[in-house]
Amino acid sequence: MTLLALHEVVFRQYSATEDLFHQLNFSVSAGECHCICGVTGAGKSTLLQLMAMPSDFDYQGEVIHHSELRLGLVMQDPNVQLIRESIGAEVAFGLENIAISATEMIGQVEQALKLVGLDLPLDSLVINLSLGQKYRLMLAAQLVLTPNLILIDEPWAQLDNVGVKELVDALKSLIDSGVSVIMTEHHSGAFAGIIDTYWLLDNGLLKQQDSGPKQAKSVCPFTRAKVKANLPVNDAATQKSPSIADTDNTATKLTIFPLTIQFEDAQPLLQIKQTLHANSGDLIGVFGENGCGKSSLLNQIVGIDNSNQSDILFLNKPIKLGSFGKDLGFLMQRPSRQLFEMTVMQELEFSLKRFGLPLAQASEILTQLEISHIAHQSPHKLSYGQQHLVALASVLCIKPKLLLLDDPFAGLDNRYFSEVIEVLKHFLHQGGAIIVTSHRPILENLINKSWQITDRELTEQLCNVSGYQELVMSSARFQQVNL
Repeated sequence: MTLLALHEVVFRQYSATEDLFHQLNFSVSAGECHCICGVTGAGKSTLLQLMAMPSDFDYQGEVIHHSELRLGLVMQDPNVQLIRESIGAEVAFGLENIAISATEMIGQVEQALKLVGLDLPLDSLVINLSLGQKYRLMLAAQLVLTPNLILIDEPWAQLDNVGVKELVDALKSLIDSGVSVIMTEHHSGAFAGIIDTYWLLDNGLLKQQDSGPKQAKSVCPFTRAKVKANLPVNDAATQKSPSIADTDNTATKLTIFPLTIQFEDAQPLLQIKQTLHANSGDLIGVFGENGCGKSSLLNQIVGIDNSNQSDILFLNKPIKLGSFGKDLGFLMQRPSRQLFEMTVMQELEFSLKRFGLPLAQASEILTQLEISHIAHQSPHKLSYGQQHLVALASVLCIKPKLLLLDDPFAGLDNRYFSEVIEVLKHFLHQGGAIIVTSHRPILENLINKSWQITDRELTEQLCNVSGYQELVMSSARFQQVNL
């Protein structure tokens, strides 16, 4: 039984000059798993939404839904789908709309949450969840309705390794029972065991492939960092490359004294029992599973949450939201939260005007990231990965002293991952410091400090610095750019 089909579908986004899709043909039958790959900005998320909600699009051709189709859609940013205050109410919302009794509902909600590994009380507040936990929640909210076709947009980026394994197991069970799956994914290898058919969305055409794209080893971000055994924590300063510029004569950018992070009326989320430092040229990785407190830590450093204000010093001053201007740059995990102008160029120029900096710095960073071609597009109509690049450019162009990056590689293909790394190399070479979070250990041999969060406690390890020193000394491509 063919559940969904596209026939000669042509689509052009509003105000665009060229078609995004050219005569797409596609079909999915019961029990099949299809994976759609493609570069950042190819239109993968838009294609899933067109499949799910064709009435919302002005397209040519046919999108055919079988009369028995029960479709679930999990978008790349789960926040755009969440509507209730507690996780139990969120998962139960769909059941309420089909008049399932309360006695039946509780068991079905608990089973759906268990299926995605979200083991929390039903009255847990959605607002306190991490982005990865929200993604699991939205998966549960779809699965509880027993769809026979589920569309999933880039799950690997939002889930930690445990979450990916749990999702693979859940999807395999569903596929074996006759449920169909269509996913978009840059890292299709994680789901190779359940994928039947690969597709490449390229220049508006959908082409069947023998396999998914290979992740180039030279740019693969998600490999385990090599930790140098028995290296004492207080030797951090000696591991810094001597080539790093210290332009403001302040070697220590950030100091975090022992502290505890917790939500009101909840048990501690994260404890730091040692004093931490971020110095000029440091590339620090903060690693841990979904919901362990990585984003909450960055919010504390920025001052969004000021409950530990006296325990964090930036440039030797207590942290306070908005008080450090251009010296502190923050890329949020949800890039759409910090995009508000009409065009990409205006987005970058806003901060430059605010701090009286040369507007030419906007064009420079767009060129370095190789996204000049979207300079005059609306940031609100870009893909999730492109929004990440624009938001990153908007904080990099002001040249802060400390850069906080919350899961910056989500939605990026191999090419743009490489571009971001080159830009970060140059930033470090100029004396900046970077703290980057991820669900997985990343940037093998490039980070010089690892802040690992395990069992609600953050511990620091110093890493093998040979690759790190190579990183900060190998920005030759950028030395040719007149900054």
